Amino acid sequence: MLCKVDGALSNESMSFLILGGDDRLVELANIFLGKGYKVYTHGMEKATNCQAENIESLEEAISKCDVIVGPIPFSKEGKTVNSNYSKEPIEIENLFSKITPEKKLYFGAVNKVSRELAEKYSIKYVDYHMDESYQILNTIPTAEGAIALMVSETDKTVFGSNVLILGYGRIGKLLSEYAKAMGAKVYVEARKDEDLTWIKSKGMNEIHLNNLRDHIGNMDIIVNTVPSILLDESALELVKKDILILDLASLPGGVNHSYAKQIGIKSIHALGIPGKIAAKSAAEYIFETILKQLKGV
Repeated sequence: MLCKVDGALSNESMSFLILGGDDRLVELANIFLGKGYKVYTHGMEKATNCQAENIESLEEAISKCDVIVGPIPFSKEGKTVNSNYSKEPIEIENLFSKITPEKKLYFGAVNKVSRELAEKYSIKYVDYHMDESYQILNTIPTAEGAIALMVSETDKTVFGSNVLILGYGRIGKLLSEYAKAMGAKVYVEARKDEDLTWIKSKGMNEIHLNNLRDHIGNMDIIVNTVPSILLDESALELVKKDILILDLASLPGGVNHSYAKQIGIKSIHALGIPGKIAAKSAAEYIFETILKQLKGV
């Protein structure tokens, strides 16, 4: 049973099941365990650094917990839970068929197919990825990871390079500041007048989407944050042959990567950066978000 003691959640009365995932959920299980919560995992048979007990039977694992925490993204194709360390695939339909109504469910970035399966089985869940504070915090490792790729995947310094960032959302805002701090000549594409004004006010070069193709031929690095194809075949024909293109947008991304490869352009679809370069920090953000949501804050 879930309860509060003096306004805080009682860790003695709560048990968590951490289900599948990547290094972020391995670290999340360790965090819960370190805070004194009862923690079990399922789908982490191959995770050597997970300190929590892994239960191979899904039904038994569910029966032992009050709260189920799934990965981010919850699923890549909608049929199985995203799980890097499980020996066998975790079927979403099988999972949902075993969940009883009293369980609290927290999944990240649930796609359309998974949402439809949840509706079929009357599964109620919270998508912790939709929490605004979590999304803001999650931009930090994403931006740092993008900077690391800009350094390691080019033969030039970021300092003095022409860097174009497509999109001025959470990631675009932070990444543009990081690149500027490193001495890059920063250009940012946006659609809204207020965003273009903010970009200009911060000493960066604003580019309206309608004028994008007038500028891309001068860039050394392009980073896309927009989940819509902005760099199609015709746009890619305009860029330098030695350019680096980083695509940070969720699938399908914003770059025609197959065509880029075909014409010899280096493009990287860098998905799941927080889990790859800063799993502990990313896990702390998930932990804080889920506890906040459990408290009803």
